[in-house]
Amino acid sequence: MALLFRNKVIIYTIIHDEISQLVKNLYEFEHHTPKKYLTIKEVSSMTGIGSYTIRQLTHARAMPHRKVKSRIIFDENEIKKTIINYKQFGWTDPDNNWDITEVQTEIGNFHKTKEAPALIEEILRKIIRDELACFSSEIMNYTKKDRANYYGRTVLTIKEAARHFRTSPSTIYSLIKEDGMPHFKIQSRFYIVLEEAEAFLWRETAKSYATEGNIYWQRILQRLDWEEKQRNAIYEKTLKRLEESSF
Repeated sequence: MALLFRNKVIIYTIIHDEISQLVKNLYEFEHHTPKKYLTIKEVSSMTGIGSYTIRQLTHARAMPHRKVKSRIIFDENEIKKTIINYKQFGWTDPDNNWDITEVQTEIGNFHKTKEAPALIEEILRKIIRDELACFSSEIMNYTKKDRANYYGRTVLTIKEAARHFRTSPSTIYSLIKEDGMPHFKIQSRFYIVLEEAEAFLWRETAKSYATEGNIYWQRILQRLDWEEKQRNAIYEKTLKRLEESSF
């Protein structure tokens, strides 16, 4: 009974926190301009670093970016650290972050490392967020309007997604139909949830380099795979615990 009471208190607190965060996200959405992606030429002009070197940084230093088919785009905040390090140290590596042997050892030992168990509160938050997202999707499909409001997330038309990702509508359609980019349909129209699309492009970008044998992007992809596996395992384990505690 004590465990059941504790779980109820936790769930109540988390629902309160998540709804408060949801309201905050909606407010910020109304007063916030989505981040602007930059092309290689724009990054080069902004940083004073040549386009060729920018491309090399994406490989040799795994500088964060997203590939939209063959086009590379950058978020200014994500690349700041890499740019600063390059300007300060060039291609030298005082901390051995990019030593191939070190990275290979890190990858080999990755699954042997015991990670701290996730807190029950964090697990429940993930479940509740998923439920809120599902509920939001159902409402949107039912009402067929107010598409800009997806519980604090940004919903884009194909044309808007093309402008945001610095590409063409035909490329977005191709990413949906050929590559499986997350989307939903209202009648015959396609829509993209920006945050889901960005996560999808980030993962697909890491996967493309890892497949090519880039050791640094293999490290990133391994972390992404492990996080996804852990989330799924924790989700199932938590559901089982909650079912057992309800008896």
